[in-house]
Amino acid sequence: MSKHNILDVTFASLDDSGDLIADDTKGLSADGIYIADHRGEGFATANVTAIEAAGTPGWANGKIKRIAYPKSVPSIALTALDLDWKINNKLRGYVQDSNSGAWLLQTPKPHIAVIIRSQAFDNSIFYECFNNVEFVQETSNNSTDNTAESDDSTALTGQALTPLKSDIFINPNTGIQQPYMIANSADTGFDLAKLYAEVFGGYVLSTTGSTTGSTTSSTTGSTTGSTTGSTTQG
Repeated sequence: MSKHNILDVTFASLDDSGDLIADDTKGLSADGIYIADHRGEGFATANVTAIEAAGTPGWANGKIKRIAYPKSVPSIALTALDLDWKINNKLRGYVQDSNSGAWLLQTPKPHIAVIIRSQAFDNSIFYECFNNVEFVQETSNNSTDNTAESDDSTALTGQALTPLKSDIFINPNTGIQQPYMIANSADTGFDLAKLYAEVFGGYVLSTTGSTTGSTTSSTTGSTTGSTTGSTTQG
């Protein structure tokens, strides 16, 4: 699975039932999803770890007879060149105080669905998908400018949880639900609209151009333009 280049990262906030929150105040945008791809905004790294782990051999008769594999417990490490201030706070579960306007941590954290898009060497698109992630920002690093500007890039760490609905992210051969799945736009049977609906809690992907979205892309996942606000991919 060789790939290069982050194309974008898309987020959505889901309710406790796993349904998309399509509301600009309660969710991330009016249509529910947000692509971090505005002016000066995007991700420099989007690393997924602990997708799998080496198993423990089971010995019998002097031979390895089976391997016991641990559960998949993926986590996501994101480094943003920039990230919209309100979106950053909403992803982490911060709420705004009506008195001072400051943002404060609140738990339980929101359920955030994520799709990371990256490029394969044959120009197809990889989609790394998570339905239920909780994000934290562990540090805030401050240092002075001198002859060079000193930047503190936003670093978010997300832990993938079990998907919110019981009938999604299901292995068709075993019936076992997984916290992570990956798709490629060149695969036979690939359906971007169904993928977005499953990951993003029933989101309906537009196929007739842009509305008020931050990024409009074709059904094969290539970015073709940007406007303002929330996102419609079609």
